[in-house]
Amino acid sequence: MKNKAIFVSFVAFLAIALILNTVLASDIVTITSVKVNGVVASQTSPAIAGEVSDTVPVEVEFLANADVTDARVKVSIEGYKEDISASTPRFLLVNGSRYVKRFTLQLPSSMDLDDLTEGVELQVEVSAKAEASVVQSYAIKMQRDLYSLNILSVDAPQKVTAGNTVAFDIVLQNNGNDRLDNTYIKVSIPELGVERKVYFGDLSPYVEDNYEDIRDTNNKVLYLAIPRNAQPGNYNVVIEAYNYDTSTIVKERLVVESAGSQSGVIPSITSRTISTGEETTFEVVLVNPNDRMVVYSIIPEQSEGLIVNVQEPVVTVGADSSRTVVVKVKATNSASEGTHLVVVGVNTESGLERKVSFTVNVDNNSSTNPVPGLTGNNTVLILTVILVIVFVVLLVILIVLLTRKPTETEEFGETSYY
Repeated sequence: MKNKAIFVSFVAFLAIALILNTVLASDIVTITSVKVNGVVASQTSPAIAGEVSDTVPVEVEFLANADVTDARVKVSIEGYKEDISASTPRFLLVNGSRYVKRFTLQLPSSMDLDDLTEGVELQVEVSAKAEASVVQSYAIKMQRDLYSLNILSVDAPQKVTAGNTVAFDIVLQNNGNDRLDNTYIKVSIPELGVERKVYFGDLSPYVEDNYEDIRDTNNKVLYLAIPRNAQPGNYNVVIEAYNYDTSTIVKERLVVESAGSQSGVIPSITSRTISTGEETTFEVVLVNPNDRMVVYSIIPEQSEGLIVNVQEPVVTVGADSSRTVVVKVKATNSASEGTHLVVVGVNTESGLERKVSFTVNVDNNSSTNPVPGLTGNNTVLILTVILVIVFVVLLVILIVLLTRKPTETEEFGETSYY
């Protein structure tokens, strides 16, 4: 009976050993060690492996349990704004051989951290074609820098005209471990030689209960004046946040347009009435308030039934001065009665300045022009001449009346009836 019990125990032991051997054989590798930034990683007790945004080395050591082709090792940190991972090329596993694979990973940024320190799960995976993957997770920790500033956002227009002021709406955050006193923001355009700074105050890595006005973020608007003589083009805007302990810089792009885009284009009379075959004129006043010369080109658009000509299609206007350009419009015999739109584009070297519109009313009714063949301007001229003639005639009559000698009265002697 005793021998039977021993035999049964021996059989059970062999079965368990066979099962264990089968299980172990199912894993293509055995991971023996994982180090992050020189620190041995554990599956249970996390260790500080680095600070936020650090690029740290990762070392994975393992033993091959079988001959396998197309093996690959991958390490990853998941669950953040962007998953972080690195992997090896495919390689051959030789049973019984020990391997060490090395990687570099960038830890998540402070934007992903809710607390001063945060646990991170590092996942190690060894896979191969037609084989079950070996996956293990390791707990590590990362922490914020002791002193660190982060420019969360910069809100500013992408284009500005020379001579104008640009507003930069900036949000600054303390994403370090310690309080930062007397922080500043400086905005500059080195190519234009302009800069401006503003005081942001004290920033804490968390909200301090004893000081309601000290927070981890602050928001202010900074205004930067662009010189009027700035040349059109793309410029780098350097935004620097700093205090005694730390600093950080971000760069933005700003397009500066010519100040000519602020010059005045003023049409005079914008509506005329003419008949077919007649011509009229419009005037466009170009005002250049800048301290440099601006060259304008005046280009008319085609209008059906009308011939539009610019007396001076290219005009140079000096600094702080103006010029008047004459636009001639003639109604051809094919012009239909009614209102026609005349559009003239005024351009500078920086591009389209603006479009000026005029209206021409083509009216062949004789009541519009009492004398056939005469325009409204000629009619006014004739009426003026007639009035002048009438005035001259009346003036002559008045002079004649004033210079005429009065008739002498005949004198009679006294008559006596007594």
